[in-house]
Amino acid sequence: MRYVILGILAFVALVAGAIAILVVADVTLAELRDVVIVVYGVFSILLLIVVIVALTALYFAVRMLSNALTDLLRDPVKPALEDLRASARNVRGATEFAADSAVHPMIRMLSFGRGIRRGIGLVAGLRRRGDK
Repeated sequence: MRYVILGILAFVALVAGAIAILVVADVTLAELRDVVIVVYGVFSILLLIVVIVALTALYFAVRMLSNALTDLLRDPVKPALEDLRASARNVRGATEFAADSAVHPMIRMLSFGRGIRRGIGLVAGLRRRGDK
């Protein structure tokens, strides 16, 4: 609010100064117009510089905020991912253990049994052929 009041006071002072120059000094309206155009140009350049600086500061602030937000989101996710990987390793180890201790011996036993059965079938088939 303070800057608004200062801006209004500066505007009133500029208008009062322009009127005082017009009344007191022997200045024509065309010369006053030229002075106002020059002052307006200078203020426009100053405003442009201020806007460029403000936009640059805003860009860097948003960039820093984005990096901070990314880091904030990444921190809780990293431990969760590590826990998930550890769980996957545990499951893989458990399945390998189950396969090595239960499934593979059962497969070997069934294969051995089928082999014996086929061998007996082969021998029995030879005897039948020989009998005929």
